[in-house]
Parts: sequence; structure tokens; C-alpha cells
Amino acid sequence: MSDFSNVSPERCPVTALSDAFHLSNEQLEAVFRFARKDSPVTYLPDIDFWAVTRFDDIKTILGDKERFSSEITLMPLSPLAPEVQDLLKERGFSPRPTLSNNEREDHDRIRKNTQVAFSPVRNKKLEPYIRQLVNEAIDRFEPDKRADLVKQMVYELPALVLFKLLGIPEEDVQQIKMWADSRLILSFGRPSVEEQMVAAGHLADYWDYCLALVQQRIKSPKDDLPSDLLAIRNGDDSILTIEDINNVVFGLLLAGHETTTNMSGNAILSLLQHPESWDAIVADPDLIPNTVEECLRFRSSVVAWRRLAKVDVEIAGINISAGNRLLCFLPSANRDESHVNNGEEFDIYRKDARSHISFGFGRHFCLGAPLARFELLILLEELSKRLPGLRLANDQDLMPVEAVQFRGPKELWVEWD
Repeated sequence: MSDFSNVSPERCPVTALSDAFHLSNEQLEAVFRFARKDSPVTYLPDIDFWAVTRFDDIKTILGDKERFSSEITLMPLSPLAPEVQDLLKERGFSPRPTLSNNEREDHDRIRKNTQVAFSPVRNKKLEPYIRQLVNEAIDRFEPDKRADLVKQMVYELPALVLFKLLGIPEEDVQQIKMWADSRLILSFGRPSVEEQMVAAGHLADYWDYCLALVQQRIKSPKDDLPSDLLAIRNGDDSILTIEDINNVVFGLLLAGHETTTNMSGNAILSLLQHPESWDAIVADPDLIPNTVEECLRFRSSVVAWRRLAKVDVEIAGINISAGNRLLCFLPSANRDESHVNNGEEFDIYRKDARSHISFGFGRHFCLGAPLARFELLILLEELSKRLPGLRLANDQDLMPVEAVQFRGPKELWVEWD
């Protein structure tokens, strides 16, 4: 039964999607079900976006660069206050589109050369470090028989992995995570002007940090991704410019770990809400690779991806004018039963689990998808081996982080015998 208990009766239930970050997982999924059936493309007047909820429509939009632009992907949900824009300008905050929101001709060149550095070989070199991090976290809380896995494991772990890849010292982790949280609020939440000012200061601090990091690697290369990018460049601006590398580092450091934190929290939550599935991977770890894909499909950490209509288009019988903004709801697409049988069911044995679009689709498909998958696989392997009796603690608030574009539990309290 759909639960629209917090939606005003005079409003179409689908318009609740404009306040997606205030909805519980169950409420949001109920709105998605309603939307796919009765209103697959709906205008959200509160935020001036069109919500798109069906798989085929979303895949078409993400894959069609001629009619839809990614340029608004990282723009704030609401315009920044003038004083906030002035602050960022004064601080010299000047990143430019490089990967996920880049519609310029240099996108393919930058992506191709970044992907070389973001190689499976480098990811595989991280495996001992990832397993060490997981086991050290478990060692710290195992005697307590109770833990908040967000705070005590998955909040820092993806950041530590990414920072190892990027050559960031561990002592800077909390600082950069805080900067990343500020960016989430600024870009994907609805902060007050005062909150915008604080977040903008953090974002400028982080930009300065990235510029300094690249300069350090120019002077003293290390075994990390910025050094790889500089080596690929080899002084040739036609391959990569220093500005390209600054922007890649800035984008990866922010985008590459909050999504993985939420992905990990969502996966563990889904498994423990279906204890028979948790017991199954404990008994047979060979099920974990497909379980990773089903977790990604069932509860994507990226809720909505944005596109701008470049021309007048028709989607699901609805006319969308050029210049209109679209929110493509990936979790809804992943459960669309016109694409996947019994899409609302969590099934770790599903044969087509990998057919999801949780990492996007087309030329802006997530560059870090192989590392994210690998990281989640190791996390589930070690956690199910070390804590086979893991279960959700009773009486806890499982509300997600407050951002319309990303979703994961703020806290995830678990217990074991």
C-alpha cells in the first residue's frame, strides 16, 4: 500500500519528489511506484524541474547528447545568494566543467586520459589496503556487540580508499569529508543564506587544497593518480593541461567518496532488512558479486541525475520545451517492472541484476564504477566473514542524508552476538 501520509492532499503525490530528501525510503519508493504508473513525467513547481521516472525514458535522456545536456548536473538546486557568489569570486574559486557536467569538445579527451590513470591495475593494488581498513574498523567495534556502521565504518572508509588513490594524507580525511558534506548541502540541498556562506568558504578551501596538491606532485611525483595524470600529460597540453588535472582532482575527491559511503550504507541496510539474504552470503560468499549488483539496483545512492533539454522534446507523451530542466530518478528506473521482473523485490539471485543504471549511462557513465563495485565486494566479504550474526538494531531512525541527489542512511545501528 502506498504511503503518502506526509503529502498535502491538494497536491499531486508525485510533486513530493521536490522534497525527496525529506521522505523516508519507503515513502520515496511509494511515490516512485505511483509516478511510474500514473505520472511518469511530472512538473515539480517547487524546484522548477520535470521528474522522469521510467527506465526507458531515463536511459534515452542520459544517452542522447544531441537533445539533452549535462551542463546542469552539479548546479545548485536553488541559485546561490549574491553574497555567496561574491565570496566564491573573491576566493578565486574557479573550477570548470571537466567530466560529469562537461559538454565541451574537450570532454572525451579528458575522460580518455583520466580513465587510463583510473585503471583496474591501480584499483587492484588497493585491495590489501581496503581489506586492512575494513578489518581495522571491525577490530575497533567488535567487542562492543553494537555499532553505527555509518559513523564507525562506511563514512571514512571510501574516503580513505580514494585518498590513498589520490595521495591524500590520512590526517586530512576529516577535513575533506567536511568540505564534501558542505558541497552536498550547497549543490543538492536547500540551505539558508548563512549556511550557504559557510559551505562556500569550505568549498573555496577545498579548491585551494586541490591546486596545492597538484603543484606538490609537479615538484615531487608519487605513486598516486595525480602523478599518473601528470606523467600521461608529459608536458603536453594537447593531452592534459594542468587546469584539466586540477579540475579532475577536485571533482574526484568530492564525487568519489560520498556516493560510495551512501552506496555501502544502502547495501548493508538492504541486506539486513532481508536477513535471509544476509544469511545466504554468509553461507556462500560466491553470491557476493551478484549481491553487489542487486544492492546497487535495489537502492541506488544516486537518486536523481540532472539534464537540460537542448531542444523541444516529447517524453512519455509530455511536451518539454528547450531550456527546461529534468530530474532523472535512477532508483525508480531500476525498479521499473517494464524493464525488470518483480522490480520491487530484493533478490540477490536475480540474473539481470547488473542491468541497472545506478552509475548512469552514456558518455558520462561513472568513471569510478569499477572501484566502487570492488570496494563494496570487499566490504561485504569481510563483514559477512567477521560478523555473520549481524542484524539491525531495533528502534532507530533510518532517515537518509538530506540531499535530493544522493541517498544513504545517516546512521545504521547494528548488533551481533
